[in-house]
Amino acid sequence: MSTDVAASILFGDLRDAYDKQHMRVDTLRTAAGKLEAQFLVSVRDRATRRNSSVSEKERQAHDELRRLLNQTRQRLAEELQHLQWIRRRHNMAIINRKAHNRFLSDMDDKVARAERTLSLLTTTFLANTEAVKANISLVLDTVLSQNLFAYIDATGVSVETAKRYTSAVQKWQARINSLVTGKTSETRMAGVLLVKHTALQSPQLLSENVAKWTTSLLGVLGKAEVMPVLIATLQTLLAFIDAVRDVPMFYRDIISAQVPRMNQAILAMVDKNPDLMSQVLEVLDRSATWFPTLFRPSIDKAEALCLRLLDGSDMRNSPELCEQAAKCLAALSLAGGKITAEERWFQCAQQAMGTIQQCIDHMMCTGSDAGEPAQQFALPLLADDFAVSIPQAADRISAMTEVLIALLTQPTHVDIPVPVDGILGIASRLAMVPVRAGSSKNARSEYDLIPLLTPQIQRASIRIMAVLAIALGSHMQPYLSAVARAVTAINTRQVVSPALNVALHCLLQLYIERYGYGFVMHLPYDLVVSTADDICVQQKTKAAKVTMTASESAPSSKKRGGNGKSRGPNTFGVIESAQATHIHWDDTVLAALKTVLALLQHTPTVFTSALRTRVDSQVLTLLMLFAIGGMEMPFASRQSDAPHRALLYRCLEASILSPDPWQKAILPHAVSAFSAGLADPSTAVRDVCAEALVTIDPIIHSRLPAQL
Repeated sequence: MSTDVAASILFGDLRDAYDKQHMRVDTLRTAAGKLEAQFLVSVRDRATRRNSSVSEKERQAHDELRRLLNQTRQRLAEELQHLQWIRRRHNMAIINRKAHNRFLSDMDDKVARAERTLSLLTTTFLANTEAVKANISLVLDTVLSQNLFAYIDATGVSVETAKRYTSAVQKWQARINSLVTGKTSETRMAGVLLVKHTALQSPQLLSENVAKWTTSLLGVLGKAEVMPVLIATLQTLLAFIDAVRDVPMFYRDIISAQVPRMNQAILAMVDKNPDLMSQVLEVLDRSATWFPTLFRPSIDKAEALCLRLLDGSDMRNSPELCEQAAKCLAALSLAGGKITAEERWFQCAQQAMGTIQQCIDHMMCTGSDAGEPAQQFALPLLADDFAVSIPQAADRISAMTEVLIALLTQPTHVDIPVPVDGILGIASRLAMVPVRAGSSKNARSEYDLIPLLTPQIQRASIRIMAVLAIALGSHMQPYLSAVARAVTAINTRQVVSPALNVALHCLLQLYIERYGYGFVMHLPYDLVVSTADDICVQQKTKAAKVTMTASESAPSSKKRGGNGKSRGPNTFGVIESAQATHIHWDDTVLAALKTVLALLQHTPTVFTSALRTRVDSQVLTLLMLFAIGGMEMPFASRQSDAPHRALLYRCLEASILSPDPWQKAILPHAVSAFSAGLADPSTAVRDVCAEALVTIDPIIHSRLPAQL
């Protein structure tokens, strides 16, 4: 039964029910009128007669007439209510019928419009090669902006319109298939893009044509193509594989048949087109992650490709490419092969650590500490000239650090035993390299290069320790003392590097927030003091004194005092310019503020009373200078200091919520600072101040001063 027939039957039933109910209501109204007339006659008759003259039979007839009248009125009210309900249903059916007819008409118009657009694009704008070159941008914009393929198997469309639309879609498919295998690169580029967006808009067309389209795209990869065509083809293939990888019906025909072929074609293509390395690594990474079993025949070639990028030669020029290669190598380690995924992952980690250890030994001109040589990746040998080999070793350390980070952050489908001792040992050795080189008694010329590479080497150590905390969580608690020793070695700051200081503060913040006193108890107090020193940014400058004498400030005639003595030349006054406070914010100060905030929130008792007073005074001083405008800053700093102000207010709030019992009360000053912060031009700062005032409001006693 069609929708129109069902709607007509429902509408007819409601109309019949409404007519019947209306007749029933009219009948009840007539009966109620007759009963009211009879009851009125009975009442008048009884009113003109004495009670003694009314017989018992007349009384019973009167009561029965009253009961029937009340019952009829009640039934009439119920039927009237039911009639109103049927009327509402009848009116809604009329409205829905009109809306449904309008919807059917609109749907038919939409399908007809889509059919006309597809026919116009196919026959006019994609008619030949010249038309494709001139109109491909217009065609793509039309396909992206209009949902032309959403009406396949749509209901409520006339048969004639549906046939025309189906014919237009078939012609469109034939045309874009011919464009993919066209003779010129422009037509092939247009075909690949139109195939991609057609498939993304219509899952039904994708399921019907994915096998044919995948085969055509793999054929494009095997040809000598220009770079844009190859990039578009790789992206389209990746989108197709991602769309069908979880559909069982496509596994045998598409996944099992085409994915190994795609891997081989991509690995063969990268030697001819080295500029496609980024796209190739992305596809290999996804393929190894999604289909580890199907990727096993290509593991050796893909691993050799990744190691070619991780030898350190491209670390400075293309760090993003090295990061992609490390992620791809981590994905390959979980693909298995001749050994299990767990063994392959562990072997890859050991080889990365062995390569880092070899580079450290080369930089320090020492042999391996262990008796047997550690496992290493098969990388090219370092140069003979130490001026070239030591920077090359530092770059290789950075590349292997990316490998360890990728291994620790790669999601795994099996339980992996992580060699925490070995990884943390490598991080500690990296942190100690500048210290060992600086304290060495051998006056080797190779050690002169170590200070130049200290930030790079120690940042690698910081990144390894940070990723261990992120990946292992509470399992890192037995190793917190070793991390604290490495952090202490880095904090010696033999080389002043703002980037290194920022990285160190970020590492401290991470470990303090995750482990609290369990980590801070292993830190030396000097490190806490140096962290507090990093937030001291203001510098005061004084102008020269200006001295005025009486002879300079008054006429030459002498005046006598009250005692008759003349006043000799004397210093009449000293004018000294006000102190100007210069503030220079940088990333180091911002990172130090975050570390101080973490200490105040998680481990407030680590500060001594003197240091706590110093930190609070520094924070309040900076906030007051902001409030009264008593600082001089460059214009760029004035425009970007809102994060610093917000952190200062958060530090002040954290200090109030975790007070020092031996410290003077700072709550009155804090309330003044927060109240002044409500007028700050930054929305983030105002929100922090409003939240802080709400938080400290219960602390303030209504009668007594705050004792904090």
